[in-house]
Amino acid sequence: MKRQVGTLDAVPSKRLFLSIIADYDLNKSICELVDNGFDVWTRNGRRSPITVDVWLNEEQQTISVQDNAGGLARDELKYIVGPGQSGSVSTDETIGIFGVGTKRAVVALAQDVRIRTRHGRRGTFQVEFDENWLNDDEWELPLFEVDELAPGATLVHLQKLRLAVTDELVELLRNHLSATYAKFLVRQDVSLRLNGQPIIPRFFDQWSYPPPYEPRRYHGHLMTLQGRQLEIEVMAGLSSESSPTAGEYGVYFYCNDRLVAPAMKSFDVGFTRGQAGLPHPKIALTKVIVSIKGDAGEMPWNSSKSDISTKHHVFVALHDWLVDVVKSYATISRIWMGDWPEKVFAYDKGKIVDEPIADFLKARKSLLPDPPKSRPRMAERVAKKNQTLAKRKPWVIGLYEGVVAATAVAKQPLTQSTWLAFNLLDLTLTSAFKEYLVNETSTEYSDKELKLLLGRTPRVCEQLKEQISLPEALWTEIEHVARRREDLTYGRAIPTVSETELTALELAVHAVLKRLFRVDLDT
Repeated sequence: MKRQVGTLDAVPSKRLFLSIIADYDLNKSICELVDNGFDVWTRNGRRSPITVDVWLNEEQQTISVQDNAGGLARDELKYIVGPGQSGSVSTDETIGIFGVGTKRAVVALAQDVRIRTRHGRRGTFQVEFDENWLNDDEWELPLFEVDELAPGATLVHLQKLRLAVTDELVELLRNHLSATYAKFLVRQDVSLRLNGQPIIPRFFDQWSYPPPYEPRRYHGHLMTLQGRQLEIEVMAGLSSESSPTAGEYGVYFYCNDRLVAPAMKSFDVGFTRGQAGLPHPKIALTKVIVSIKGDAGEMPWNSSKSDISTKHHVFVALHDWLVDVVKSYATISRIWMGDWPEKVFAYDKGKIVDEPIADFLKARKSLLPDPPKSRPRMAERVAKKNQTLAKRKPWVIGLYEGVVAATAVAKQPLTQSTWLAFNLLDLTLTSAFKEYLVNETSTEYSDKELKLLLGRTPRVCEQLKEQISLPEALWTEIEHVARRREDLTYGRAIPTVSETELTALELAVHAVLKRLFRVDLDT
């Protein structure tokens, strides 16, 4: 049994605005205002060119965003501040749908907000509010008629900013806008400018074309649970450059031509053990670009359009197939690491393979050929070549492993990788002489005698040369290496070893190990 005993006031508090802006930075906020212009333009049928101007004034510390998308009619002005109210409906192919973006954006950026708009050739109206309005319980706002804007224009002007406009922030915003709206900016009828300078589109589809693993263009449709059809296009392949430090590999999501999630590398898109593997330089050529077009209500974005909602039914429908695509290219990237210049980057021209997908709901496989066979790692190859020798002379294991370790270190993305590899090779060289004296000669040496014999600066001990027969040119190179190591270790300058110096030492070590122990390092 139930009976009504009264009513509750469910009108939201304006503190709602302040509570939902914590994750809004300059980039997200400006994009919300740009989105709004593109949405009005889309709802009006994109019949005429659109220009969006963003102004960040460092001297006055103000922000302005103006567009000529068509403006808001008088009865639509409530969309400006009413939470959840939007001029877009779920079946529009727009960017905004939640009705909270513009409100969050302006409040996140400033304490003093003025929004001026002119619909068609009718009068220009202005709505304004400040911190005082946000702190009281009154929802009504005065509406002003002001000096006219150009027909169809909307101007958002913000002052008393909550952040400081700097050159660095302006440059970061420029880069963000160029990536976010790249698909709009290639249109002849779209112009987006920041402080009067056009934004240049920036894409991430730089591919290599190694046969038979050329990039694929998967395309087709997906019917949603609500019976709405979405257009899906997925570009996938190996990048033409490695970017582990910049982080520009991974999965990109565009929704209705707007970049929503760049370079995703989470377990949700397969970057985890048992699938593509955890994010690592070995798989840094993997790139998958997903484009979804259709009803705004079916886009798998979050409310700020800054990420993908991985629990959204559209993302869930694509998930298993998408992970297989990511895994397929990540596997190739990993197998060929170390040979990328020859096996990947050398193929800088080619054709993208077209792969129609009849139904993305049923798609499960990437349709790629089987991955190439993994080449055994250098450690395995060297160990196999020298396994008979290692059984007879176990002391050579540490010597050839020293060379393997130096080679691996030299390939790491470290500032001092060549210096670290140089030290490993130098240590291996000293160890080789010691093992030869201890295990290959009949003379018994004390620890003190070994220490005296193995010193190589400023020149090699003559007694060591008597015990170990090497060409004089090789001894000269060995002495040079010792002096160089001494200078780099104890000198004041930051140690720097060139690729040429490292290669010379590597060749010297190879020669010593081959002459003294018959170690085979040709892989």
